[in-house]
Amino acid sequence: MPSHKLKIKLHYPGMPEPKRGHPTDSGIDLSLIKILPKRDNLIFFDTGISIEPPEGYYGELFPRSSIYKSDFIMSNSVGIIDESYRGILYLPMRYVGEGNAVHEAGKLVGTRVAQLILRELRLFDFEIVTETTQTRRGEGGFGSTGK
Repeated sequence: MPSHKLKIKLHYPGMPEPKRGHPTDSGIDLSLIKILPKRDNLIFFDTGISIEPPEGYYGELFPRSSIYKSDFIMSNSVGIIDESYRGILYLPMRYVGEGNAVHEAGKLVGTRVAQLILRELRLFDFEIVTETTQTRRGEGGFGSTGK
């Protein structure tokens, strides 16, 4: 049976190790180790880790649900960490509050800001076509069910 163990590299001495809040939690919590201001209200949150997923798996990086209290939102909603990527994991966060983004981000250093979930990879083939099969729903999208 293949191993489902995620290997984690810590990049900074003395940094907090990722951990689950509860033994049955889906993901592991990651702390903000340092901030990298990019422009305006965009800041990269450095988690200080890189990962090596087991073969056939990839990672998904999300902000923790409590991040809303800080007025930061993740710029790209979810981070996909491919099986072969070995760089440090960053969260691109946008500050939507009233204060100074760098100052507010600095308050979060050392706190748990993200969660990493491991998912099984299901590769698929694809084909370019000129038409797709018609369905009852058709092109009905956003709000088309009336609810």
